[in-house]
Amino acid sequence: MSYGSINAFSTSTYLNILTNYVSPSIHPQHSLIFPIDASTATKSSGETRSKVDIGNLLSRAFDTMVDSSNFMESLSVKENGHQLSSCTVPTFGDSAKVTFEPCPSTCDADGNPTEYILFAFEFDHPIDDFGMLCLEMYRHRSDIQNVFNIDGLETNILDYMNSRPPDPGMAAGLTSSEAIGSNRFGSILDQLIDPCALLELQKKGYAVIDNVMKTSQSSNDQLGEWANKGKTGQDDCRSDIVAFLNRSDACECGLEDQFDFLLTLASHLNDNFDLYASPYKPVFPGTTTRPLTNPKGFNVQMAEYVFGDYYNPHSDNSIDREVDNDGAFGGTAVIHDYLGDDAILPKKRSNWRCITAILYLNEGWKTSDGGQLRMYLDSAHVESPSTARDTHEYIDVNPSNGKLLLFDSRMVHSVEEVLNENKIRRALTLWITRPEESGVSGEDYFMEISPSP
Repeated sequence: MSYGSINAFSTSTYLNILTNYVSPSIHPQHSLIFPIDASTATKSSGETRSKVDIGNLLSRAFDTMVDSSNFMESLSVKENGHQLSSCTVPTFGDSAKVTFEPCPSTCDADGNPTEYILFAFEFDHPIDDFGMLCLEMYRHRSDIQNVFNIDGLETNILDYMNSRPPDPGMAAGLTSSEAIGSNRFGSILDQLIDPCALLELQKKGYAVIDNVMKTSQSSNDQLGEWANKGKTGQDDCRSDIVAFLNRSDACECGLEDQFDFLLTLASHLNDNFDLYASPYKPVFPGTTTRPLTNPKGFNVQMAEYVFGDYYNPHSDNSIDREVDNDGAFGGTAVIHDYLGDDAILPKKRSNWRCITAILYLNEGWKTSDGGQLRMYLDSAHVESPSTARDTHEYIDVNPSNGKLLLFDSRMVHSVEEVLNENKIRRALTLWITRPEESGVSGEDYFMEISPSP
């Protein structure tokens, strides 16, 4: 079957062609626009491509992507020009199909379309399946990104990923045994993260423990050099820079003990800390008796503050502002079964962070150097963190070497401005998570979803 160039048919003819692939009674469940990159009009030699050449280039790009994928199967029969491409997606249903076609309404003065549109039909689970399709297309984006603008694809993926629950992490005991191989930190945990410290954490929402594990200046300097390879800037709320370490990175900087120690905390807290009650069922690998987990992958954050840097009041697990006035959200049937239909549900949180653990690395840090972490007391349920400055008392924690700060991730805190021009403030942070069926959706994804093949 030949479709010819887009000049050769009207919109009605175009729709007739579409019915060869999809029944006219079936409406697309999703669509996504792909503007054609302006560079497709010109060959590398500088010559202008014909309409047929452009159409062939675009169709081949889509077909190459389909052929690269393990779960898309091409249905197209091609000759020349701008054509409708089609593929099945058996993974998403026996009748699941995708079409990729020029938009007749976007033709320029020469009859060339300026956009293509992707339609999805008969997916078994339209929202999840289309999100996964976009992820698969992004994984093979090298096949299409030089001929199509993929900004819309990237936006759709971010929206999809941010609508999903966050990763529940790894079982705390497993993470500890993988990182350490033995419980060599057991005595440190028992002596320093003792019942008194845990009682402070339970009653006040924070515990400050001095001289837990100091960092040498050479390791601190190595960390700064390493961070320069992959650190990221921030927004108006904060001016520090951050980078995330896995264990290999920590070993490179001579910080494997600090890294391993932070990853033992979740298991120690599971065994010894009386965590506040929750109405929600745990999400595996969290359990009722061991609800805390460690994050996967790049586990620990390094934050670096220089002269003038700050972090405004915020919460590591703030209240999601986009909820109903009564705090309820979608999928609450299980909770109502548990608590009763008249239950007043807690407001949805933005993530699963439960306990924030910060280990400071700064030798000889004085109060006059600034950079204190300011903890706003009794602030776990504040809805607008910026208001805590005016409404809550606070304590300041000096970020001195070897100091460990544990606190309820819901509490509002800030980092005050660094005042010493000659000092750099560094800290390692681990967010210990409590995955639950609480309606939490994924945090913002700023990094690439996956590398190009």
